[in-house]
This record gives sequence, C-alpha cells and structure tokens, in this order.
Amino acid sequence: MNRALRIAAVAAMGYGIAYAGQWLYFHHSPAADPHASLRDPAHCRMCHMEERPLPGRPYRQMNFRKDIYTLCTSCHPAPVVHPIDIAPRSGIAGNLPLDTDGTMTCVTCHAPHSTPHASGEYVGRTLFAKIRDTAFPFLPGHFRTYFLRVPNTRGELCERCHAPGALTTRLPSGRKTDPANYSGSASCRGCHPVEYAEWSRSPHARMVRSPGRNPGAVLAIFDGSSPFPPSEIAYVLGSRSAQRFVSRKGDDLVVRTPIWVVRTRSWNLDYWREQDWRKNCAGCHVTAYDPGAAAFVEEGVGCEACHGGGRAHAANGKRTAILHPGKIPPHRRAMICEGCHTTGHDSTGEYRFPVGYLPGGDLSKHFFGLVPKPGQDDSTFSGNGTQADRHAQFRFWSSRMLIVDGETCDLCKNFRSMPSGREPRGEQKKMSSTEFCRSCHDGTVLPPPRHHEESIVSSAGACLSCHPVRRTESGAPSVHDHKFIPEGALGRNDFPPRPDFRSICYVCHPAPVKGT
Repeated sequence: MNRALRIAAVAAMGYGIAYAGQWLYFHHSPAADPHASLRDPAHCRMCHMEERPLPGRPYRQMNFRKDIYTLCTSCHPAPVVHPIDIAPRSGIAGNLPLDTDGTMTCVTCHAPHSTPHASGEYVGRTLFAKIRDTAFPFLPGHFRTYFLRVPNTRGELCERCHAPGALTTRLPSGRKTDPANYSGSASCRGCHPVEYAEWSRSPHARMVRSPGRNPGAVLAIFDGSSPFPPSEIAYVLGSRSAQRFVSRKGDDLVVRTPIWVVRTRSWNLDYWREQDWRKNCAGCHVTAYDPGAAAFVEEGVGCEACHGGGRAHAANGKRTAILHPGKIPPHRRAMICEGCHTTGHDSTGEYRFPVGYLPGGDLSKHFFGLVPKPGQDDSTFSGNGTQADRHAQFRFWSSRMLIVDGETCDLCKNFRSMPSGREPRGEQKKMSSTEFCRSCHDGTVLPPPRHHEESIVSSAGACLSCHPVRRTESGAPSVHDHKFIPEGALGRNDFPPRPDFRSICYVCHPAPVKGT
C-alpha cells in the first residue's frame, strides 16, 4: 500500500512539475512568443514611422517604414505560400484589414501584435499537441494561433475570401512581355548610328555581360586567394566602380556575395547573403525578361527597355510602331524610369520588379510594396504604397543623383559629343571620368564647368581631382550620391557648404588677402 502511494505521489509530483513547466514555457519563454518584442513601445520604429502609433488606429492609416511584405520577410525569409496583392470584393473580407488600395498583405490574416496562444483552437493540432492537450486539459492559453486574426481549424478564415466569386485576382493588365516583339539594340544601329554609339558606351549597355560573349568584361583579378574561380561566372554585373558576379547553381542563377571593387582592385567579402538573380534582379538588368521562361532578349538595358519592343519598327520604319517617350504624358514617361529606379515587388510578391510592365503603361498596376530609400523620412515617404508616393521617392532619389530640381532620367541618357574609338582589344572605348562628367556638363543639358578654362581642365581625371566621388565609411564609392562636393568644402560635413569653408581652390591658388 505504501509503495503504491509512493508511486502515486511521484507520478503526481512529476505531473505537477510537467504542468508547471508547460505553464512557465507559455508565459515566460521567448520561444513561445517570438513577437514579444513587437509589443514593446521602444521597438515601434522597427516597423512604423511614428515614435508611438496611436492605439486602435485603422490599419489603412498606419504609416509603415517599409511595405508589409518586406517587413515580414525580413524575419520570415521562407517563400510566401499565399499570394499577396489579391483584392477581395467589397464586404467579403469582413473586418480583415486590407492595404490602402484594397488588396491583401501578410497582416490581413496575421495579427503580429496578438498573442501566440489562445484558450480555444485556432489551427488544427498535431498528434503531439493532441496528446499534450489531453494530458493538460486545463492549461490556460495553450492553443497555437500562428498569430491568425480568426480561428481557422476548419477553414473559417479562408472562407472569408474563398467563397464563390469572392476574389478579384490582380493580374498584370495590358500586354505581357513577348520576346517575339523585340529585335535587340543592334537592329537600331543602321538608322540611329549616333544614338547607338552613345548608348553602347553607357553604363546601361554594360549592366549585364557574359564573359563568353565579352571576354574583357571581367575586371576582377583571380589568383590563389580569389573567393571563387572565374569558370563559375555566368554573368558579370557593372563595369565602372564595382562588379558583382552571377553563377549557376543547378537550375538557379545566384548573385555571389564577393564584390570586386574596381578602384582598389580588391575583393569586398562583407556582403552577407546571395541573391536569387532571376527573381530579385533580372527584370531591371536585362531587356525583355520573361520570368515564366527565365529568358531575355538582350544582356543589359538596351534601347527596347525604354522604347518597348521594336521588331515591327525595325521592319517597316514606321514611327508609330515603337514608343517615343517624349510623346507620352510626363507621369507615364517617369514611370519608365521608376520601374527600375524605385523598389517594390510584382503583383504576386514573388519578383522584386514589375513583371508585365511595358514602357508607356501604368506602372501602378504592376509594381507594389514601395520601400523607403536610405535617408528618406516622413517628408519624402508616406509609406501608403500609392503611385504618388513612388513618384515622390523617385524625385527624392533624383534630387541626390541628378542635382537639378525638376529634371528626369533624360539627363542620364545624354551621352552626347563623346569621342569615338576602340580599346586595343577591339572593345568599344569606355568614357573617361571627365568624359562621363561632360556627358551632361557640356553646355547642352547643364552649364559647362565655370571654374577653369577648357585648356586647363583637359587631363584625364581632372574633374575628379577637385570633385571626388563621395565614399562610404568603408571607403567604397557611393553610387547613390551625385553631389561631388569638393572634399575641402565639407570639413564639418555641412551641405550646402558654410560661407566660411576653406575653399578647395586654395589648394592650388594663394588664399586672398584677408578682408578682400
């Protein structure tokens, strides 16, 4: 009898310890509540632009720092199972929050600020969960919710939208990219030789190149200490300040982490992860990319990337057979550039570029999830996902890259009056740094240099000797900053320079007499 009591006492004690362990886990373990930090007011600005968002504020009025897709996938990098940017018809989704344009996001079904456990079932249980729930039937808050807004044990949440006729699938409108409509930039050369020559020397033309077709494209030095052999390079990205490399991994194409810094002739190994080139990069780096076939018409950003398919135009010469960006409304013209020079994802959330968008079309029907650029704040980024916000971001970027307020990317394409020639290996000659500056500062687009006579500023690199490229903290060139302010003018990091800054002119010229 005593032995049986002891066994029963030990069993009860073990059960009590297990019960207590379960209770402590659900109430105090970080693993039990992975979103606990999101409810800390000190962490609001991880996702929101405001210091402390107003409690109970409607979701559509929330001012997010990034689009919801990007915020969620920063911690949940696994492929998104359910498509986003699907628009349920009015009234079907009940009180489930939709984005400002009436489409779904991750938080339509998931409530990141809710608790991870509930007193009632939210999702179906595993065999282990059923055994645990049977053994500890009165444990409070022990059912998993997966942060769902409503229970979904029998598909109740799914039925909010998946009732017959409840969904309006957002598909790219208009024509899709059809490689058969493209002929390649080489077909433009016969009728537009000057423009073709200027384009061929531009960074756009050299955006993507394969070493097989362009043996001189790879500038990196490969030796025994190189991070990978050159035989693994499928494509090289970039040609001026830095180069990145795309390699094949099975059926995939990935952007490698090592970056070759042209200026220092060295490898930068700091980038921490590889990128899926086909889903994250290809749409903006090549011409006429077809994500379904993972194929494209031309390496780099060719003429048809901005003018649309030109096969018919090349065949019959009719001006109406190709897009002339100067003859469409300004906001549609800006969209051609904004499709690659702003951030976002397509209508499925799978690609980080506007799948299905063609020059002259409405970008707002193809590109979603705008993400703020570095340096943007409440005055330049609303975070509401609208086309107006995308254009505001584009203007923010343009103000730093192009300096002149109100100008557009037309500045970048103006590679006028460049001397022609070829490198010794037969490759089309690159622009020198001075030629690159003069492509805009030639008196046609922007005023010519006013500091020196033409005869003085003539040596290669002369412009950069006084107007060096801004650099990051690590010393790498910053491709996002086009101010080229003289180094001596920014001793205290002031911009615009204060009236009393020591002019860089005094490096070569005597300082004026004090008081003059």
